[in-house]
Amino acid sequence: MKVNVILKENNRDLFSSSEENTFYLDSIFTDPKTSKLQNSIVEHDIYSFLTEKKDFKLCPNNLVADFSNIAMAVYAIDQTCNRDKFGYYGWSRYINLYIPVYNSQKWNSVKEELENTLSFLSGDKWVLNFRNCLEPFPNFLTSAFSPKKVCLFSGGMDSFIGISDLINKNDSLATVSHHKGGNSGELSLQKEITNLFIENNKNKNILPYNFYVQGKKNEILTGEKTQRARSILFLSLASLVANTSSKTASIVIPENGLISLNLPLTPARGGSHSTKTTHPKFISSLNTIFKKVGIQNMIENPYRFLTKGEMLAKVNSNKFVLENITSTLSCSKPGYYQQWTGKSDKSVKKQCGHCVPCIIRRASLYSNGLDNADDYVKNVFNSNEKYDDYNAFNIAIGRYSNLEKIKLAFLKSGYMNISENEIKKYIKMYNRGLKEVRKFILQK
Repeated sequence: MKVNVILKENNRDLFSSSEENTFYLDSIFTDPKTSKLQNSIVEHDIYSFLTEKKDFKLCPNNLVADFSNIAMAVYAIDQTCNRDKFGYYGWSRYINLYIPVYNSQKWNSVKEELENTLSFLSGDKWVLNFRNCLEPFPNFLTSAFSPKKVCLFSGGMDSFIGISDLINKNDSLATVSHHKGGNSGELSLQKEITNLFIENNKNKNILPYNFYVQGKKNEILTGEKTQRARSILFLSLASLVANTSSKTASIVIPENGLISLNLPLTPARGGSHSTKTTHPKFISSLNTIFKKVGIQNMIENPYRFLTKGEMLAKVNSNKFVLENITSTLSCSKPGYYQQWTGKSDKSVKKQCGHCVPCIIRRASLYSNGLDNADDYVKNVFNSNEKYDDYNAFNIAIGRYSNLEKIKLAFLKSGYMNISENEIKKYIKMYNRGLKEVRKFILQK
C-alpha cells in the first residue's frame, strides 16, 4: 500500500494530491503558528532557530535547507506510518515523497542514489519527486558563532566521550541534540550533561543546540515504534548548524564501531531488521551525495574503528569523564520503566540493562573495571528471566567465531565507498568488540 507525503513550500503552495493515503507537512521556513495545515504529520521548533533564537541563530545555504526539508519529511513519515498496517508482510513500506527544493537539477542528479541510501537506512521503498520552489530562498541574518566542529549529542556515553575529546582540542564547539515528546527525560538529560561541560570548560565556547522534532499521528497514521530513519534527521539538524558556522565545518558522529556496524546477531535479525543509523555504508553514501550536490559539510566518525571499551580506555585518565560517565544514557528504551510503573522519581532507573546498547555499555565498562549492575533496572545475569538480546549475543559469539565469517556478514551490506584497508579495520574492530561482550557475558 503506497503512502504519499507532500511537503509544502509555504502557505501559498497549492501543490496537492487526491490520491488515497496522502499526508502533508510544512517546510522548515513556515512558521508553525501561521500554518494552514490542519493535519501536519510533524511538529518542530526548527523555525524558531531560523528567526527568533538570537544566540542560536541559524543561517544555512539553500542546499542544506533542501536536505533538511527532505530529512524532516523522511523522519516524519517513518515515525508515524505503521509497518504492520502499510508494510509488505508487516515490514517494508512504499513511500512516495513530493519535495519542493531550491536546487532541483542537483537533487535530481542524485535522486536514485538518495533513494537507495534511504532504502538501506530504513528497509523501505522510497520514491523522491523533486519540484522547483516557486519563491526565492529566504534571507537570514548571519550568526557570529563559528565553531570548527559540530558534534551530535544524544546524551549517551559515546557522544559524551566524543565531546570531551573535541573540547580538549578546540576552543569552540557546537553540540546538536534532538528530543521528542513524552516523559523519557531526553531533553533534561542532554541539558544537564552539556551544562556540566560548560561549567568544566569556562575558557571554551560551547553552544548546545536542542531541537524538538516529533512525528504527529492521526487516525490513519497510528505511529511506528521503530526509529530506522532518525539518524538522517539528526544529521540534517547538525548540517544546519555546521553550515551556519562555515561552508566546510564538519559534522562529528561519536559512535563506537561495534554498534555502527550492528551486524545481525541472529539470522532472524538480518537485513533491515538491524538498524543502520551510523553504518559506514550509510555515512559514506550520504557524504558522496553531499559532494555531488555541493554540500561541503562532511560527516565523520573518528571512533569507527574502536570498540566502546576502547573509546573509554582512551579517556580513562580524564577525571571529568570518569566522574560523570554514569550520568549518560545508552538505553534503547530510555524511561521505559518510568512509564511502565507510572513513577517519575529517581528510584526508577532509566536504563533497562538488557537491550543491545545496555549490554554493549556494560561490557565496555566491565573491560575498564567500572561496571555496576545496580545502575540498571534489570541485571542480564538474572537466571529467572529470559532476555532476548542477551541470548542473541550468545548466538552471535558462535556465529562470528572468526574474521572470515565477520567479513562475509559485513560485505552483505553491498558496495561501500571505502578502501580495502578500511574494510579490514572494521572486521578486526568488530572481532575485538564481540570479544569485549563475550568477556562480560562469561564472567558469570
